[in-house]
Amino acid sequence: MRKKMFRFCILLSFLCVIALSLASLHALGYRVNRSASLPGLVYQITPIGEFSDIKRGDCVLIDLTLFSNPVIEQGVRRGYVNKFEPMMKRIGAVPGDSVLLKGNRLFVNGGAVEMRVASFDSYGGKLSAWTTPLILSSDYYWLVSDPVRGFDSRYFGPLTRRVFTHKAVPIF
Repeated sequence: MRKKMFRFCILLSFLCVIALSLASLHALGYRVNRSASLPGLVYQITPIGEFSDIKRGDCVLIDLTLFSNPVIEQGVRRGYVNKFEPMMKRIGAVPGDSVLLKGNRLFVNGGAVEMRVASFDSYGGKLSAWTTPLILSSDYYWLVSDPVRGFDSRYFGPLTRRVFTHKAVPIF
């Protein structure tokens, strides 16, 4: 019995150290990436100012409470994202870029981007691709994620810059 209690105390101590470490990272401006949408484990988070430059390849945090999007709402219901936790995605196309979803592939300015458009999620739920071609108007960005089954602009369309709250830079 004492041996079990000792193991339990060790496990509990270990979990407390992890929880305190994660809380400390968050307080210091770092975020642990828990999704498969982006590579890397720890990101440094910095607020986006009104005149901050956002370019293709940047990672941003999106505040889902700042707007309404029916496809993202469906994603919340299906458990892809949490409405009250910022979503972190990479910028795949910027204002002025042309975006085309064709033959289950994404093309930005005519060049293919390594990702596919899925017809169904991993639970068998139907997914519909956003209607393209389109040229992103000023202030709109196309978001991408790395895995084939990532939830991004392929499904919910471009988002306006005003919903981006922070930049995220991978540390490791």
